[in-house]
Amino acid sequence: MVMADSCHRQYTNFWSRDAMPQFIFKLFLSLIITCLCLPVTVWGENQENRQPEATGPWFTGTLLSTRGLTLDQGHAVVQPYFYFTQYGGLYNDNWRLQSATVSDTIVQQTYLIYGLTSRIDVEIAPQWLRNSAEGESISGFGDLPIQLGFQALRSDSDSWVPNVRIWVQEIFPTGHYNNLRPSVNGLAGTGGGSFATTLGIGVQKAIRLGGDHVFRYRVNATHGFFSSVTVQGFNAYGGGFGTEGRVDPGSVTTLIVAGEYSLTKHVDLALDIGFQAITATEFSGTTGVGVNGEPAAVGRGSGNLLTVAPAVEYNFNQHVGLIAGPWFSLRGKNTTEFFGVVAALFLYM
Repeated sequence: MVMADSCHRQYTNFWSRDAMPQFIFKLFLSLIITCLCLPVTVWGENQENRQPEATGPWFTGTLLSTRGLTLDQGHAVVQPYFYFTQYGGLYNDNWRLQSATVSDTIVQQTYLIYGLTSRIDVEIAPQWLRNSAEGESISGFGDLPIQLGFQALRSDSDSWVPNVRIWVQEIFPTGHYNNLRPSVNGLAGTGGGSFATTLGIGVQKAIRLGGDHVFRYRVNATHGFFSSVTVQGFNAYGGGFGTEGRVDPGSVTTLIVAGEYSLTKHVDLALDIGFQAITATEFSGTTGVGVNGEPAAVGRGSGNLLTVAPAVEYNFNQHVGLIAGPWFSLRGKNTTEFFGVVAALFLYM
């Protein structure tokens, strides 16, 4: 569950645009080669968080973080997610909140995860979106993420060494982003029009505190970069009448620190703290004019965003669970302020 993908908001990183992708590619290529070359004993079975034990306690996973363990071979997880988000302001370049037109976004996204082998799993997450503001709306299927995960390290349940999973995700531009209706100017489309490649690493460990009380932490770090997009007219990046050119959406870096604590065998508390950054969007071409004849704007400057998502989980057994809670921004720079509600159903098969 990646923060930016869920609400189609783009953020950036502190690294240079040229140096960071090269560094990440080299790092992940090395990790993948290491994964494939490790002896079989490293990949031995470990029941902690792999297949939930019948005795519990059980976890669904937090609202935003991604797992640090691949699924067992032949097993699957289905997680329908529902997001309702309201955007009510803008953080300016000085991290101050300013008023803006209120808009709403509804996203229904279903994560389908399958264990290909004992150390490789695959995930696909189709989504449907509806953006609305001031009586106008745009809806449709969004971009399609497909992810391949590799188990880089699996530790024993009685060890303090964490489990580590790495993944590569590609987002295919299946959503509507170009030649939008002038009446929905200012609303994002249902996609970005760009092929987006994201490389990520997830660290996870469960620590037993006695009885049914278990604390599980997760740390996720990702870097995503986007192909350039040809835009015309009103589009997901702005634009207007006569707009024509190419947009370079920049790149996104995300860090999520998350934790879950089991109050009882069935009830858990969860918390995500996330930080995102995005490089500035670059546009080349004809900007065109807006609905009132003003020069159209395409893209935005670099920005940062700090968010938090507390949640409550209820797990009926090791196969079925529910999680729900708010997700909202705390501080930002050149980004949108928001408050939302997220709910999900967890099905392990």
